Amino acid sequence: MANKTSTPIKDFSVFAQNCKIPRVDSFSAEVMRIFKPPKYKQCADQPALVTVQYNQQKKKYIVFFNQSLPTNLLQNISDYGCVYYDIVRLRNNSLTWNRKPVNFQQAWIVPRHIEGIVVECHELCNKSRVIQRDAFSFVQYPAGRSEKSDEERSRTHPSVIMLGIDSMSQMNFQRTMPLTAQFVRQLGWFEMLGYNKNSESTFSNLFILLTGSTWQQTCGHKTPGCLDAITYLWNHFHNAGYLTAYAEDTSTFGFSRQPVDYYLHPIVDVIEQVMGSVISSAVDYCTGSRQLFRYVFDYGLQLVQRFVKDTTKPIFGLFWTSSFSHDDFRGAANVDKEFVNYLEQYKQLGLFERAVVILFSDEGQRQGPLMKLKSSFMEERLPMLHIYLPPWYRQQHPEVVQALEVNRRRLSSTIDLHLTIKHFLLQVHPRMSFESKCWHCRSLLQTLPDNRSCLEANIPKHLCTCEPHTQVPKSDIMQNLAKLVVYRINKYLDRNSYERHCYHLEFAKLLRAERRQHFDDDGHEVSPSDGVYSYLLMFTTNPKGLFRSTVLSNEEANVVKVRKEFVERLNSHLNESHCIESFPDKKFCICKPET
Repeated sequence: MANKTSTPIKDFSVFAQNCKIPRVDSFSAEVMRIFKPPKYKQCADQPALVTVQYNQQKKKYIVFFNQSLPTNLLQNISDYGCVYYDIVRLRNNSLTWNRKPVNFQQAWIVPRHIEGIVVECHELCNKSRVIQRDAFSFVQYPAGRSEKSDEERSRTHPSVIMLGIDSMSQMNFQRTMPLTAQFVRQLGWFEMLGYNKNSESTFSNLFILLTGSTWQQTCGHKTPGCLDAITYLWNHFHNAGYLTAYAEDTSTFGFSRQPVDYYLHPIVDVIEQVMGSVISSAVDYCTGSRQLFRYVFDYGLQLVQRFVKDTTKPIFGLFWTSSFSHDDFRGAANVDKEFVNYLEQYKQLGLFERAVVILFSDEGQRQGPLMKLKSSFMEERLPMLHIYLPPWYRQQHPEVVQALEVNRRRLSSTIDLHLTIKHFLLQVHPRMSFESKCWHCRSLLQTLPDNRSCLEANIPKHLCTCEPHTQVPKSDIMQNLAKLVVYRINKYLDRNSYERHCYHLEFAKLLRAERRQHFDDDGHEVSPSDGVYSYLLMFTTNPKGLFRSTVLSNEEANVVKVRKEFVERLNSHLNESHCIESFPDKKFCICKPET
């Protein structure tokens, strides 16, 4: 029986009948002991020889040489010249680069058929001496658009721009990106404090966001063609007359066909092939003279410049970056200032006057130092989500403003966000109809039920933050439960014939044991009404593995339930599980040496 204690309601982000999510201190002494922002490293220590500007009158991009370079860059160089290699589209819609260099002069106007170029500047008297390389993508004007129809739609159809940062919890966002966090506290922004992820991985959560359904494994999600026949959010917006865009700095999906009107990744892929990429640490990911994430948000700036400020058209754009945040929880601290700079540029181009903007993540960190904190359960499961409504929209839809204000402190999920984005379409196309496999999931533009549970939000029990955890002694019972999890992992490996490739795991040490808490309506802790206790156990194995698992049992711990989806691998295993193909099973495997 849990001791009946009182917890101040102010210490909860969500305090409702069926959901109580405690507030986590983003700057606790425990986390600040391990949070040391990494030293920022520039990808290039030279100013750019070549820059690109958009000419609004000509509606074309123009390439310029930087004629005011410091002399130390060009010392011992009599003169220099530049060539470009254009990125070309093949008949099968794939991209490659033209290996024949083309000379260009100052103020070169980029032809409209060119989607990207790699620029190489060299000494004229010694062309083998390359001074600098750079690459640029271009958002070219679409063919066959009806200007009159686009202009009419833009008056009523809000553009929707989604800015995504991989593996960013609500707490780590405040901790590593304080300038950005301050930006999204301005009028018109709404932070969803009860936003809980629906699934385990980046891919699965993004798939839910884009489709409204969970991933049913019929082929590898990075296998070309596997995902092409599925309907995504951008398809609905395309059918409603929107221009669509998707940009990412690392490949999450394996599309073989271009899924949207403007698709950056194939261009970035070619740029990496030509220029190479450098990963000097987990947070320094450079392609040429720029960090990889810059290509994504520069592409977003071009889209906003052309279709929000220049020639107004309704657009749906998803701009996703993981290069600076996925592998190191501190990495975003390096780009906070730059990220706000991008937001300020978006603001200058009028984005926040016309468009709905969503700043979001898929989940928090699932590996690394944060997983050793008392707050690790929350750090992993509560991604950040901020929704912005432009002034004209807030004026026309005061009921939405009221709903978002209420929903800030109610439980919501990734599926709810999917339905929210569709809701913007339904407001301008009421005759549209969308099916949802989650009957109780709701758009955030409508007030969510106060008594909502994780079950109703389609959030699996082991991912649910509505019932917080408290640390308990590492007793013999807890030790035995952890050993049972290791036993079940080994049985699973044997049952799937992985024992030939994967080590038999041995229990090493129980690091932490936590019990899920239950509260009544007054904030008092009580025993679970169904008599089922849920424990969260973090432990190590030999060979070295760091795991965390949810274990369900009765009070005496003689009736125990463990499922494979309850088990998480907390230390990186990408280089240790290459011997098996099944992505969900890789977390259990530490490969034996090849004989």
